[in-house]
Amino acid sequence: MGWHLNEARRLLADLDTPPSLAAAIRLDSWLRSEAQASGTDRIPTKRIYQYGPNCVRDSRELRAALVILAERGRAWLEESGRRRHVVINPALLTELD
Repeated sequence: MGWHLNEARRLLADLDTPPSLAAAIRLDSWLRSEAQASGTDRIPTKRIYQYGPNCVRDSRELRAALVILAERGRAWLEESGRRRHVVINPALLTELD
């Protein structure tokens, strides 16, 4: 019964969340788990486009989600020439340890 209640909460929470914020939340979660798995706080955007959440595999959606994450100090886009990385706030990674 508890599982059904948690699933109902999860599904209903998605309905109340604006799509851009939901995408940012999914990206934030994915970035943190990816950073933990790879041992770095810099994730190439190329990797996000290939393996990240479907909702941010388009450049416009990714940039919109990153604007939300940057406003909250969670992650930001860093460009160096043609290379682009998403940098995760290191304080968030120490919480995972």
